[in-house]
Amino acid sequence: MSKRVRISNERVNSYGFRVLTSGMDVAQYLRNPVLLYMHERGQVIGYMKDVEVKDGEVTGEPVFDEVTELSKRCKKQFEFGSLKMVSAGLDVYETTDAPDQLAKGQKRPTVTRCRLMEVSMVDIGSNDDAIVLSMHGRMLRLGAGGECPLPLLRQAA
Repeated sequence: MSKRVRISNERVNSYGFRVLTSGMDVAQYLRNPVLLYMHERGQVIGYMKDVEVKDGEVTGEPVFDEVTELSKRCKKQFEFGSLKMVSAGLDVYETTDAPDQLAKGQKRPTVTRCRLMEVSMVDIGSNDDAIVLSMHGRMLRLGAGGECPLPLLRQAA
């Protein structure tokens, strides 16, 4: 029996921005629901089945292909519970800093339109390279010591 996981929701993440579920296009992803390891292309470990967009979140069930040792290991760790997070790889199309679209504690704009590119099994979600975004066709990596490509919101004086 597979476990359902949350791929995305509208909470503020550790980088200080949030993604509106209503603006996330999953159509292309559903045609090729690839499951990667740590957002690394070429490290396919399976696919996501039964992907649902419902109640402000995107969820699905990881299926490990067990073709590689990495996939076999990830499946065992997922079943055991030591690997249990996924992270969405998004292509950002549009953001806003409109006050009515900001949540408490938000430091960066809200992503209002984006496309789900891939889903990855990760050790720590929304932290230390657990989120990968692209903007204008260029891959943007977020992680320890790196900069978030989304600008900080103006601070009240």
